[in-house]
Amino acid sequence: MLRQAGDEPLVAGQQHLEGIIGSRRQHLSHGRRLRPTQSKRAARPHDPRHLLLDDLDHSRATLRARRTGKTVHTVYLDELTYRLARQWLAERHRRWPATTSPYLLVTAHTATDDTHPPVSIEAINKPLRVHDHQAGRLRVDRILNEAQHTDDPLHLIRLFGLSPRTAMKYIHAAHPHRSQSDPIMS
Repeated sequence: MLRQAGDEPLVAGQQHLEGIIGSRRQHLSHGRRLRPTQSKRAARPHDPRHLLLDDLDHSRATLRARRTGKTVHTVYLDELTYRLARQWLAERHRRWPATTSPYLLVTAHTATDDTHPPVSIEAINKPLRVHDHQAGRLRVDRILNEAQHTDDPLHLIRLFGLSPRTAMKYIHAAHPHRSQSDPIMS
């Protein structure tokens, strides 16, 4: 269920996001770290698990998100997210220089044996739960916040990889006073 405009969205601003990440540095020994794409670009919880090293394009500061049954979605990284991605790669290389894991995100467990699956959903969600966040809720709130700043469904489709129907639901939730019933979308 979408929240109505006027409800306070849980959007992680730059200072809040840096604070969460800074507090998570103590947990790096367990190989876990908050994924900035989670709150900045509203990635789905399973998307970061499957990101490959080759998915990060340094020349364009983009990330290719592959989703089962859907086309590849290009995420344009803002300065903070790209900087954090570079820092993570440096930390990853420092801690596990010999890893052959093709995945961008690794834990101590997955970095040492590339026959293991990608990082677990728990590795993605645990750092968020420590700060009373949920990946799904961050995604919904981030999309709703973006919809409040635009009434262009194509913008939401391109930015978040939404279907046209879902993008329109967010636009209607964000701008109920402007929304009219669309018989095609009903």
